Amino acid sequence: MAKIVQQAKKRKRFLERAAAMTEITAKTRPHFHKLLQMCADLPALRTAVICPEEANALEGALDARDAGLIAPILVGDRSRIEMTANAAGLNIEGLEIVQGDTEEAAAHRGVDLVSEGKADALMKGYIHSDTYLAAVIRKENGLRGKGRTSHCFVMDVPNWPRPVIITDAALNVAPELKHLIAITQNGLDLARALGIETPKAAILSATETPNPGIPSSMVARQVADAAKAGQITGGEVDGPFALDNAVSIEAAELKGIKSSVAGDADILVVPNIEAGNIFFKALTFMGGGETSGLVVGATAPVILTSRADSAEARLASSALAVLYNEFLKTST
Repeated sequence: MAKIVQQAKKRKRFLERAAAMTEITAKTRPHFHKLLQMCADLPALRTAVICPEEANALEGALDARDAGLIAPILVGDRSRIEMTANAAGLNIEGLEIVQGDTEEAAAHRGVDLVSEGKADALMKGYIHSDTYLAAVIRKENGLRGKGRTSHCFVMDVPNWPRPVIITDAALNVAPELKHLIAITQNGLDLARALGIETPKAAILSATETPNPGIPSSMVARQVADAAKAGQITGGEVDGPFALDNAVSIEAAELKGIKSSVAGDADILVVPNIEAGNIFFKALTFMGGGETSGLVVGATAPVILTSRADSAEARLASSALAVLYNEFLKTST
């Protein structure tokens, strides 16, 4: 009886995954669908998956493999990975497993693989984000880029004509001016990787006019000035903007705002992590949006997934990594 129940659970899990994999269509998730199409002729990304020792984490890597996006290298405790695969009915035959006895050891071994040229990207499995990212930005043979690392959510929101790129709602808690400059540059780079030739970044605040009583509006103007001075390149940057003036041409016109970014922003740069967290969760839980995301600014793509992420989100995040990797190869 117990064996029958276990088989039924495995079958249910398989059907749920199969259903989720088919949800990314031109009709249901048009922006994610386009990302997958853009990856169709690109090689699978050799990806060190750190601690895939839980069913959702392992499934995410295998889903991306089955979609032709990544070639996973499983990094973690071999016995736990194999137990997880057996319990969930997942086939990991033929996949390389690199031993990492602890979370920290696995994270550093994964970064080693990238720095040694044996992997092209990282994917977070069942591991604490702090431990994972500490290995990424380590000083010795880490993946530090020239600037600051940051995170971009790329969202597919129903009935919205373009992907919504939000940064930074995951890593940088209370960014200073120099950090927001780097965050904006990273956002522009990712947008270009997604095929947006001249992306537009709106630096958000609660107002479209610099006001000393609203510090984020003053910093937003400084970021815009930095772009005009050539400190940010590869797109158009302006601010401050209240959200409506960044995404609605009608709202911007009513306010008399004269800017090429007004009402036409591809990237929404939030003032702090609280604003970004509220914003992307509102789009998700109230607007029906789906998230994908990537850590940018490192020397290799860093996929930062969550246990709560859907199969759609994991696939789209892997697609972001593939496209960003192509951008890194052509921009260095």
